[in-house]
Amino acid sequence: MSAVLDRTPATAAMGDAFVRFGPGGQLVGVLSGPRTEGRPVLLLPSAGLQPRSGPFRLHWILAQRLAAAGICSFRYDVPGVGEAPRLPGCDATQATIAAIEQLQSMHGVRTFAIGGICSAADTGWDAAVADPRITGLLLLDGLCFRGPWHRYARILGLLRRLPKEWRHFARKASGRLRGDASLDSNAFRTWPTQAQAREQFAQMVARDMRLLCIFSGGYADRFLHPRQFRWSFGAPAMDPRVAMHYWPDCDHTYFGKGQRERLLATVVEWMRSLPERPLP
Repeated sequence: MSAVLDRTPATAAMGDAFVRFGPGGQLVGVLSGPRTEGRPVLLLPSAGLQPRSGPFRLHWILAQRLAAAGICSFRYDVPGVGEAPRLPGCDATQATIAAIEQLQSMHGVRTFAIGGICSAADTGWDAAVADPRITGLLLLDGLCFRGPWHRYARILGLLRRLPKEWRHFARKASGRLRGDASLDSNAFRTWPTQAQAREQFAQMVARDMRLLCIFSGGYADRFLHPRQFRWSFGAPAMDPRVAMHYWPDCDHTYFGKGQRERLLATVVEWMRSLPERPLP
């Protein structure tokens, strides 16, 4: 790997580079792949308690696949995760903006895509709302709202159970159908209201952002039916710049190798499809 704060020209760098950023340069990320003018760099913030390599080294593998396709990525730990210390006054979104500033000033990058699984998707959403340099958003089990289609899918799933199981589920049905029978994603993720989310989603689409949204079977407490997506975000969810997939056979962290391969291929193809933006 090249030295910290690699100053290699943006159009020539092909290997990995450690990049320090944030308050006092206390945060560190790895920039991988060729930097090409006008092509977005994919930012991969750490997700949950997973370090920047990602669950099952998913971010590292994705970085290699993207580099082979001529696409640059930047994987990094947000404050308090992996090798990153907790930084008062600097949360995941602020750290992401600091990374963007550093990559622009030192490596000439002007446009970005961002996202990941679970809390990394949330970081991507918040950063995309805040910074117009982000032109692509990757949401893996990201922001969504339950609503009538989630209740419909729960009831349908219950009806498909064998009759001998109905008595067991009937005792817990009211809590299950409300979705409050146990700890769920609301307990550890901070989201805007649905009205706010719809407005933000519409604004992102209106500024020509591209979105890839994938929901897994491991996200059943939040997502169970494809029609939830439009119910959550309204008409802009059907815009051609928005791609949505529901993969009920996949785990939340893509534990199976076949699941990871499907995800990797989809993300690489999506990144390849993102339009190059003229530099200001």
